[in-house]
Amino acid sequence: MSTPAAGQERRPQAAPRKAGTFQLVFMVYSVICSGAYGLEQMVSKSGPGMAMLSLIVLPLIWALPLTMACAELTALYPVEGGYYRWARMAFGDFTGYICGWLVWLANLATNATFAVLFANYFTEWIRPWISLTDLEHWLVAVVLIWGVTWLNYRGIRLVGATSVVFTILIFLPFFFMTLLGLLQWKFNPFVPVYNPAQGMGGSFLAGLAIAIWLYSGYEKLTTNAAEVENPSRAFPIALAFALPMTAGSYIIPTFAALAAGDNWTGWKESYFMDAAHQIGGPVLLIGMAAGGLVSNACLLMVTILGQSRLPMVLAEDGSFPRAFKRIHPRFGTPTVSLFVGSLCLSGLVLFKFDYLATLFTFVQVLAYLFIYASLLKLRWKTAGVQAVQTAPGPEGGRRPFRIPFGMAGVTVMILPSLVLALFAIAGGVWHDGGFDREQAFWEAVVLASGPVTFVLFRWWASRRQPTRA
Repeated sequence: MSTPAAGQERRPQAAPRKAGTFQLVFMVYSVICSGAYGLEQMVSKSGPGMAMLSLIVLPLIWALPLTMACAELTALYPVEGGYYRWARMAFGDFTGYICGWLVWLANLATNATFAVLFANYFTEWIRPWISLTDLEHWLVAVVLIWGVTWLNYRGIRLVGATSVVFTILIFLPFFFMTLLGLLQWKFNPFVPVYNPAQGMGGSFLAGLAIAIWLYSGYEKLTTNAAEVENPSRAFPIALAFALPMTAGSYIIPTFAALAAGDNWTGWKESYFMDAAHQIGGPVLLIGMAAGGLVSNACLLMVTILGQSRLPMVLAEDGSFPRAFKRIHPRFGTPTVSLFVGSLCLSGLVLFKFDYLATLFTFVQVLAYLFIYASLLKLRWKTAGVQAVQTAPGPEGGRRPFRIPFGMAGVTVMILPSLVLALFAIAGGVWHDGGFDREQAFWEAVVLASGPVTFVLFRWWASRRQPTRA
């Protein structure tokens, strides 16, 4: 059983400055998107039309319900730990831990994809002069990981300020490519509607994992609610701005690049560099390559911010080793969690992008089911919700954001996401006309790791408790 004194021991003596709403908008955008980099393989797998339709529809049926769920839960329960603490409040220690564990694994997988993409763009950028070996490619990713870990070590304010600057730099090459691409419009960006080799259904499933990866992450910074000024107000605002910014960042430049060129089968990793070269020449190519580096560095930097807080709050609740509670006395950052997470990432970047994206999708959709279940359960506990709504707080007693539907409306709102989640899970183990036993095995291992580590960490914590005379 934790005590207030024990909880206070991890806090720094002088509280670090918190992030404001303006910075949070850019951090939420950065943790989800940071430009259209990474979606290129979706076009060649699904076909231009299916890829464009997925990019247009998924914000409405996948991202919007999650955004609204996170906005309401953060407004009502602005606690450090976010989605993990919501699941714990709704269903108890075990379910809360499983939710937190799954999202932590998902964050590790997606962070590794950002580091891999950074190394890919760096490799393409210097290819005219130097050809990197696999070891050198891995070293580039590792240097990035530890560089952004240092920024996170210095605190949320530095991360927030850096994300604003990075986002502006990322927008510039896509803006010029979009403008020039539309001026060179020669082809229908929706033709062919799907990849003839996959069929319509197969084309949809082939790109679904990447599409879900693109539109996921709205919950990641809820773990940092205690480090944001007035989080009950700031998070709904930040989420409301981030969703259209993200959708526009994907849809508009992809449309322009497909309109200017018909080589949709050649869309591979880092293809936006090829598109920029075709549309704007060497200068735009250099700008797009530099933007790819900045984008993936920004994504990794901000995602580590959310990832590192989760083991800290799990440790506070006795579900993780006690060492993860340690924070820097000046910056208020979880030093052990940052170090261990970056070590894990240094190993994960040995895997290919496709594998990491598929693993992320499987784990992430399961975690989202927990978030939706927590929303419904906590709404059902009307007395608790009313108590939070009427309690005095930093907003001066104003009613926090609440999804403008009753229980039935919220249930209907999240149904499309549940269907997509089932398709995504099925698509991870059944593709190319057959059942992928290796992928299914590793997904089963990931599922089993939750209960196993819960029991293991609880047993370890009980052994370290002082015995009473």
